[in-house]
Amino acid sequence: MTRHGNSCRKMKTVAKKEFKELMREKTFILAIVIQLFIASFSTFLVIGLTSFYDPSMLQNTDIEGSSVAVVGTSEDELYRILQQSNVRTYLYNDFQAAYTDFYERSVDAIIVTPLGHPEGTELLNVDIYLPKSEVKATVVSLQLKEPLEKYEQSVRDIRTQRLPGYSPVEFNIIKRGLRTTSTFFEFIYVALLPLLIFTPAFISGGLIIDFITEEYERKTMDMLLVSPASMLEIVTGKALLATLIVPLQSLAWMLLLSMNRISIENSLQILLLVTIIAMILVLSSTIIAVLLRERGVAQLLYSLILIFLFMSSYLFTNSPLNLVTRLSIQSIGALEAWAWTGGYLVLALLLYLAMIATVKQNTNNT
Repeated sequence: MTRHGNSCRKMKTVAKKEFKELMREKTFILAIVIQLFIASFSTFLVIGLTSFYDPSMLQNTDIEGSSVAVVGTSEDELYRILQQSNVRTYLYNDFQAAYTDFYERSVDAIIVTPLGHPEGTELLNVDIYLPKSEVKATVVSLQLKEPLEKYEQSVRDIRTQRLPGYSPVEFNIIKRGLRTTSTFFEFIYVALLPLLIFTPAFISGGLIIDFITEEYERKTMDMLLVSPASMLEIVTGKALLATLIVPLQSLAWMLLLSMNRISIENSLQILLLVTIIAMILVLSSTIIAVLLRERGVAQLLYSLILIFLFMSSYLFTNSPLNLVTRLSIQSIGALEAWAWTGGYLVLALLLYLAMIATVKQNTNNT
């Protein structure tokens, strides 16, 4: 019992020493600040990021109507439809005058109405000029989408009646109340939450490599081994610190997300899962660092393994990333969730035994 207590105190001493040095590491502090910023302003970041790869999500956002220069006449059907929409229309008889105002940013876009009429047979071509700014062009195009679709349908209704044997087909669509999830919801719970929660675990896997390889590179490992602490106690103390900082950071990010009105269910089980995954990554990195002893090679190997695990994680239903998503929205049963959590815990214990064997073998060979 006394021997076990002494071993725990030695590991705590090593962990405290590494913690003091970690707080002086500027790279680690910068990573914490970046994660803090993302978690604190997650709502604004999500809206901005999702608007880039899915601009249609801005359709339900209350945005001031854009000003559009319409080159044509007041009798044009397209001009009439644009007047009834959310955009502010300004009629021009000359394209040069409209382009001058567009260049001076007096208007946001130019629409040249087609020369033909809906009742005719010629092709109707609508020319649209948008600003170079991608964000502004996206907003304007979204606001022009509905009136242009109305114009297209109006022309289609007129011209299809002239087709031989034309007979409209009536559809009876039964709405069953099923809805697809919003892009905002998917981005938060499928991308933002898992990545933000597991980022501390990814970082800790790299930190433990630095903790161990620096001792070899600085030739200080032999000095540590002269102390009362054994090689296993030194490595375990370093791994303990790298693991414990993960749930503390993840808890802080979850609290900040909750302050941003992002509801997270099963928070305690998520923290437990994150801690177990952190143990798996830290123990794996410990084995790599003890075997290779070179920081560059060890970090490269860890990065390759991490990329492979990250890329393949979304292929499996209950991978750690997907499991956090399912837990946070309560889309998984308690028995299934605890079964997979227990499976990851067993893997962590096996890696711990492998780490002990690796350290002991390395000590004997030294």
